[in-house]
Amino acid sequence: MLPWKTIISIDRESSKAVYLQIVSAIIREVSRGRLQPGQRLPGTRKMGELLGINRKTIIVAYEELMAQGWIEVASSSGTFIAEHLPLDQAKKLKPSATKTLRSTVKSVLPGHFPPVDLYHNPPPHRLSLNDGSPDVRLTPINIVLKHYRSAMNSYMGRKLLGYGAVEGQLKLREELAKYLSETRGLNCQTEEILITRGSNMALFLCFYALLKKGDKVIVTSPNYRSANWGIQAAQGELVEVGVDEEGVCVEDVKRVCQEHKIRAMYLTPHHHYPTTVTLCAERRMQLLQLSEEYDFLIFEDDYDYAFRYDSAPILPLASVDTSGRTLYIGSLSKMLAPAIRVGYLVASAPVIRQLSQIRRIIDRQGDPPLEFALAQFIQEGELQRHLKKVVKVFEKRRDSFCELLSSHLKPFIDFTKPEGGMSVWAKFKQPVDDQDLVAACLQHGLYLNVAHEFLPKYQGLRLGFASLNKDEQEEIVAILAKVLPTLCKG
Repeated sequence: MLPWKTIISIDRESSKAVYLQIVSAIIREVSRGRLQPGQRLPGTRKMGELLGINRKTIIVAYEELMAQGWIEVASSSGTFIAEHLPLDQAKKLKPSATKTLRSTVKSVLPGHFPPVDLYHNPPPHRLSLNDGSPDVRLTPINIVLKHYRSAMNSYMGRKLLGYGAVEGQLKLREELAKYLSETRGLNCQTEEILITRGSNMALFLCFYALLKKGDKVIVTSPNYRSANWGIQAAQGELVEVGVDEEGVCVEDVKRVCQEHKIRAMYLTPHHHYPTTVTLCAERRMQLLQLSEEYDFLIFEDDYDYAFRYDSAPILPLASVDTSGRTLYIGSLSKMLAPAIRVGYLVASAPVIRQLSQIRRIIDRQGDPPLEFALAQFIQEGELQRHLKKVVKVFEKRRDSFCELLSSHLKPFIDFTKPEGGMSVWAKFKQPVDDQDLVAACLQHGLYLNVAHEFLPKYQGLRLGFASLNKDEQEEIVAILAKVLPTLCKG
């Protein structure tokens, strides 16, 4: 319910009659667009109780509003703001203000952003297919909460609720330094780690701090859309290169370096986003050599390093980069749950200090109690135990999902079984319209929130399997097998 006592402020000492103050307040809110045509008003008795005013005064005010055409009464259902208002200019913002705001937004938001409801307001559905997320049902949340409660009940509790280091909790940075050294060969110190709210914040800080207007940044085509947006928001220019079954095409990188002054390159080498291919060892070394030869930075986004099934994970570029040009970005969100917004950035101490200053402006600090709890979680080996468990689960889910795709969708898609990660990259054999596909799936209760990103341009879908059990996989593939025959265009 609206805060009517705040909306309708009554001045008892005013010479203006109370009922007229109510009339003026409601007309003002309608004119501002806060009260919309068809919106229901409280009944006279309820409004009187809310405002602390005699019901008869409310009745007189409503009668005046009805006489002026601002409200209408339906005898069976109540009192409503009139559908046809006497002031036809009543809207949320004046046209001039709307135009100014729209032009301002366009000037700072790069490219075409998806509809807001694509991520925030999904339509009603029974099943959902994402682009590769962990199964939150497997998250050891009780263990994390145990460490959280323990931290808050300890001598550290009060300190954790205050302001902390903008770089992130010291204990978490210490544990991450050890963990990254043991698992990824990164020889980093505590002062070379910045904790962020997810990896996207780390990427944005890198782009904002290290790019200037007109700087050219190499990206793959296709690429992670949020990274492209971040580069463009920092006024950098995208230079696209190809990607094949062995990862980014190094010859393309060399060619564009010869044609342009390149400032940086954004890379997802372990499992390329979206195609899932792994950058081969030879090309990794070639890219590092090119970064030295042409003096550009590498933003290495290693979002799902922990999930490898057919072979051991390949060490990050940052682990063998001796020039200090590679900035390494990772996230605990992919290991645990998307809502656990804890990412990290590894770079030289001077770069971390610079990025920390910027981070302080946009976000004073992260979540010290959660960061401390996650540090304990890592220190006691629980992260490794959790990953050991879910890697086995996700490997089985990958195998079953790929079997289902081969059995039921082979006439419509081509795909290669991924060696790791949490998704399959599928390419359509015949053109499919993304809007039609989403609408058709919704009719069967499936929300396909991955169709708009790559389907229109690349005729590809990134299909996440890790968050789906066997029954869910079977139902989703059955729905796709039902709708695709009518959508694929010969």
